[in-house]
Amino acid sequence: MNGRVVNLKGRPLFLVGIATLLILVGLSVIASWHLPSLFAPIYPYTTLMAYNTAIGFIACGVGLLAINNNQWHKVFISILLLWVIGIVTLIDLLTDLNLHTTDWFVFLLHEPPLRNQPISPTTSSMFLLAGAALAFGYIKRGNAALLATLICLLIILIATAAVMGQSFGLLPNFVWLGIKMAPHTVVGLITFALAIIVLRYTAAINAFNRLTVFHRLVTGFIFMSLLFVGIGSIAVLQINSVAAISQQLYSGPLQISNALLRIKSRTSKLNRTAKDIAVAPELAQKRNLPVYIAETETSITKELAFIAQQAPYAAAAEQLQKAFNQWQVLLATMHHQLQAGDIDGYRHLALEDSQDIVQTLEKICDLTIDRAQNEIRRLNDQALITKHHAGNLMMVVILGFLVVGIMVAALITRSLSWQLQKIRTAMLALAQGNTQVDIPFLDHPRDVGDMAKTLKVFAQNIDERNKSTALLAQHQRILEKTNLQLAQTNKELETFAYVASHDLKSPLRGIAQLSTWIEEDLEEQQFAEVNKHTVMLRNRIQRMEKLLDDLLAFYRAGKTDGNLVQVDVAYMAKELFDIQNTKPGLHLELAENLPNFTTLSTPFEQVLRNLFSNAIKHHDREQGMIRLSCTTLPNQFYRFSVCDDGPGIPEKFQQRVFGMFQTLKPRDELEGSGMGLALIRKIVDTYGGTITLESEGRGCCFHFSWPQHITKDQKDD
Repeated sequence: MNGRVVNLKGRPLFLVGIATLLILVGLSVIASWHLPSLFAPIYPYTTLMAYNTAIGFIACGVGLLAINNNQWHKVFISILLLWVIGIVTLIDLLTDLNLHTTDWFVFLLHEPPLRNQPISPTTSSMFLLAGAALAFGYIKRGNAALLATLICLLIILIATAAVMGQSFGLLPNFVWLGIKMAPHTVVGLITFALAIIVLRYTAAINAFNRLTVFHRLVTGFIFMSLLFVGIGSIAVLQINSVAAISQQLYSGPLQISNALLRIKSRTSKLNRTAKDIAVAPELAQKRNLPVYIAETETSITKELAFIAQQAPYAAAAEQLQKAFNQWQVLLATMHHQLQAGDIDGYRHLALEDSQDIVQTLEKICDLTIDRAQNEIRRLNDQALITKHHAGNLMMVVILGFLVVGIMVAALITRSLSWQLQKIRTAMLALAQGNTQVDIPFLDHPRDVGDMAKTLKVFAQNIDERNKSTALLAQHQRILEKTNLQLAQTNKELETFAYVASHDLKSPLRGIAQLSTWIEEDLEEQQFAEVNKHTVMLRNRIQRMEKLLDDLLAFYRAGKTDGNLVQVDVAYMAKELFDIQNTKPGLHLELAENLPNFTTLSTPFEQVLRNLFSNAIKHHDREQGMIRLSCTTLPNQFYRFSVCDDGPGIPEKFQQRVFGMFQTLKPRDELEGSGMGLALIRKIVDTYGGTITLESEGRGCCFHFSWPQHITKDQKDD
């Protein structure tokens, strides 16, 4: 039910072990029947199992092995053999056909058996159930596994009832025709049933769990109803047993005892009357002896006829009848003597011969009454024992009914609660947003299956909602990014407007002024000044071209960066420095830990080139040093540092230098557009890095971070 995970690895070995045990038990019993002298020590015990029962055990073992090896033809043969044994034996025992199934195998024996052991009808019935268990147990899943398990439980219950009835006397002796099951038969059948249950336990639980709630309740109700019917049947057997004992008591010894007491009473009264007449002959007319004798003879004859009908007392009735016949002859002789006036002869017969016969009659009656009383006491004892057994049986039945009822209720409740708990777990997972949780019982019909299908719909709805939410969030992020880019573009446009209105106008105004000066010089024919002003004019034009080129480079930064390539930072830095260095006294120092990694070569090279150019251009001495080093940051970035020993940058100008068109010296003194550091900052920001300036007094260090790995998305962005 839960359920519950069952280890399957040991099942085949367990099944093979049980099958082998059943086959060995059957073969040993058959060997004992064939060779009683060889198996003399165990013969009285092994042959408690009938010959055909042993064959049934072998069929059970072969059937289990065939199930383990998936051999249906062998399973079918085993089932057929079990059903033939069971059906034919039941027909033989419960009908008048007299098939003599017990004697079928006698002709196979070398000598007549020491005992003639028939198969129990209980065993025959369980062979039929065992065949059904093999048939359903061969199917590995579905309701067949559940039926196989229920049949095996029924086998166990019947075998347990047989043990209780036979070992503890809880059932009447005439149940199942008084034929008992051998102990090893009971153990073997229970073991067989347990093997099928262990083999199909998981499949049976799964099949039970797939039933609807109504069908589970119906199954439990039917099982309890069958149990109730069984209990009622046992109670009826007990009532029939008590009724049979009462019937025996009433129709047998009690009636015999009463009849004998009546015979004894009438004989005694007639004998007393005859003796009274012998003492006082004048009483003969008053007592009317012939009539009294005739009435007594009629009554005693009727009582003797009744006693003669009871087989156990027929011999006693015959003895009484013989003695009574002698007394009848003597009474007739006594009456003739009395009529003839032979008082002395009458008195002699009445007081002597008649007394001997009467004593004989009374002695026979007393012995028969004692025998009847013993039978009455035996039946009373049997009734008391039956009553005691009935009390014990009711205690066992009530306890068993309660235990089985609790087990059935627990099974149904546990099955439902386990499924509801699984559904609840899935619901909680969905409530927490886990739409990928496995929805259990989707393949179950109705009830729990409907709940699972509904939960699946909820999961799909939540999943769709989450996808919509994620898509909305993605669009929101794109919008925010677009807005940020738009704001940045607007800021750059504002800067560009300032440049266009100020920085670009400045060279133009200078060009216009120089052209005016050249005109004036030409009019005055001052050609030396013309050459000077022409050189200054070309410088203004070149400055303006440089400004426009740098401006274009700034706006193109991060947009045409090429492909990902392997970059050796030390090699790249050395080449860039050698190309740009115009001061022989400057030299480049490279740290030992410079990386060799895959990145976008163009933007990275542009950053290094501008930093080297800036350091070389602003260095104020003929001798100096520029150093490139690197450290690894914990957030998957490298931190590169370009340091020089130049004049440094005052603190008040350190933030200004990253702006567009910002220079610390006049352009006539140091040619430049003021776009280099702004360009570097934009490139570094594009790839998620930062750039900072560190300068205290002399010397300056620019630190910028660069990602260790640039993804395709970053490249595309």
